[in-house]
Amino acid sequence: MQDKLQLKDFFYIFKKRWLTVLATMLLVSTSIAAVSFYVLKPTYQASAQVLVNQATSKNVDEIANITQLNTQLISSYIDFIKNPIVLKGVKDELSLKSSVKDLSDEITVQHNENSQFINITVRDHNSKQVSEIANRVAFLSKNQAEKLMKGSNIQVLTDPSDSEQIFPKPLPVAAIAIVVSFMLGIAIAVLREYADDSLRNEDEIEKLIGLPVIGHIELQPRKMKRNQKQGSDQAKTRRENLEF
Repeated sequence: MQDKLQLKDFFYIFKKRWLTVLATMLLVSTSIAAVSFYVLKPTYQASAQVLVNQATSKNVDEIANITQLNTQLISSYIDFIKNPIVLKGVKDELSLKSSVKDLSDEITVQHNENSQFINITVRDHNSKQVSEIANRVAFLSKNQAEKLMKGSNIQVLTDPSDSEQIFPKPLPVAAIAIVVSFMLGIAIAVLREYADDSLRNEDEIEKLIGLPVIGHIELQPRKMKRNQKQGSDQAKTRRENLEF
């Protein structure tokens, strides 16, 4: 075969060894799906949204600086959400086995600039527990912040009662399995083609030597076997006649 495979060579190999490609795809796809859905732990996500602003004030100076005060308040509250005081309270209330540090790693706080909304997102392997953690983080941080940060007005807008599975998801896993298994199947087919030096038909001979085949000899195993048997019977008859 040529050192460099061309596109037509891949089509030729695929046509010739499509069973190898198909068997590889079935085996690899099934293995990936089994590992994804039965071995790996699923990950769930739940979110709570919090609105943070400055409490209403009649002071003219404070009203003039309300934007700056809100910005400072939001920044302080974001830092406070993952404070050990809050997380320790969540851990004790829900009787969690994970440490405060592990709990902190499960929590993500997101805030868009020029917005007073804060999203608290929790990821965990327990679908029910992840919603409870998001709920308690939102309310405990709100209560603690209002005690420590005077003049703050914090409202929990969403109750994270439902969680969603974010990993693994069927469609992405199926797409990855198909692509990976197909590429692996083609690779195995190409390797088998390189390792196989036998010639099975005229097309392979012409492809190898670059010259047309002008003739061929057909071998008929059954007819050859029958002729051999007839010859053996005739020889046996001659021997019997001579002995007689």
